[in-house]
Amino acid sequence: MKKFIQNIIHFALIGLIPLFFLFLIYLFTDPFKVVKTYDTFYDNSKNERVGLNKDYVSTTTFINNCNKKKQNYNSFIFGNSRSILYQISDWKKHLQKNSQCFHFDASNESLLALNKKMEFIDKNGYKINNVLLVLDKSILIQDTPKTGHLFVISPILVNNSNIYYFHLSFIKAFLSFKFLYSYADFRLSGHIKPYMKANFLLDDKPLKYDVITNEVRQDFFEKCIQENRYYTPERMLSFYKRGKIQKQSTISIKESQKNILKNIRKIAIMQHANIKIVISPLYDQLKLNSNDLNYLKALFGNNNVFDYSGINYITNDYRNYYENSHYRPHIARAIMDNIYSK
Repeated sequence: MKKFIQNIIHFALIGLIPLFFLFLIYLFTDPFKVVKTYDTFYDNSKNERVGLNKDYVSTTTFINNCNKKKQNYNSFIFGNSRSILYQISDWKKHLQKNSQCFHFDASNESLLALNKKMEFIDKNGYKINNVLLVLDKSILIQDTPKTGHLFVISPILVNNSNIYYFHLSFIKAFLSFKFLYSYADFRLSGHIKPYMKANFLLDDKPLKYDVITNEVRQDFFEKCIQENRYYTPERMLSFYKRGKIQKQSTISIKESQKNILKNIRKIAIMQHANIKIVISPLYDQLKLNSNDLNYLKALFGNNNVFDYSGINYITNDYRNYYENSHYRPHIARAIMDNIYSK
């Protein structure tokens, strides 16, 4: 029996050796950029990259810029990946001359995490003069922490209460066969292949990144559109046919969401912030529930909430979108011109 137990331990230790070396590779290469410190998370000279947690990117960039580059931010755009289309250069035209703007976005953002970002800014003594909340149903319904390495909230926003789960999420993602195989192929070949882009493991979309504003721009796609090279038959497949009868989403704002939204409003009031809320014009043309919209207007003021969801002149035209999830910067620009003129 003793010999049997010794053999079990022996084989277990042998099995741990590959895991140990993989863990060393993980620490050395830091594919998700959550182990080492970086001046910038994106290299404008390279398109090929591993998918990063944008919540962590935004939060860490904000802290680094404030501490190291002495940026005095006072104006913030919050939301999911759709909020990056609201370009700082367009937004500043409607703000005070001393406005220092920052994109505090996250992929697949949740209402809970958005609130934590505002709390973090406020509790650390930073000024908030202007807030642009770019919302939709997918944000409003999320009142609990998200899971997965691409979406888990930055530990510093929750007093490091999730620090172990945060790093465990990235280690597990790294050790998955799909990622390891794709990452090894990428490191050896130096190129992103189509199969690698499944589940956003790796990405090769051309982008232009500004580390000071944390703004990601997709100028390459705009150039392709101008040259009539973008809306290929393959891309057109994503623009599915929609019905002509207006449909309304189910209620998103319940008691938990109300408490979160009240806290956001409380911070805005204490900071004397000018807050504007945009309900995104999504391609699905699903109208935000009227109860949700009425609650937002009652809480933040009728003149501060603007609903562009549903069937309208924006959502009717596929040319206002890159695909069926993200609309283009000229739409965001028109929305800002409209809401600030009022």
